[in-house]
Amino acid sequence: MTSHAYVLYMVAVKPFQTASINAYVLANETFYSALIVAIFIFSDATPELNIKVGAAMAIIASLSLIVISNVITNIVYLIRGPAKLKEEARVAKIKRAEKEAL
Repeated sequence: MTSHAYVLYMVAVKPFQTASINAYVLANETFYSALIVAIFIFSDATPELNIKVGAAMAIIASLSLIVISNVITNIVYLIRGPAKLKEEARVAKIKRAEKEAL
């Protein structure tokens, strides 16, 4: 339940400095929420094998997407470097301040 509330918070507030970090965290939380639902279905909540197979595929897909998004984000941030990331954060902070001023 907390993960679902956090997804709604992320969509409404966008708390991180840059849009790319907000998108990354939102994607991770969405995949995590799908994982939670699939694990519940995969448990003894339903006795039907076909539903459990679908839940197992959803679990594998969610875990794969979490790993892939983390690897891609780490590689992108490694390539950009700290100076570029700090500059992007500064520009995003200025844009956010201008947007809030309106």
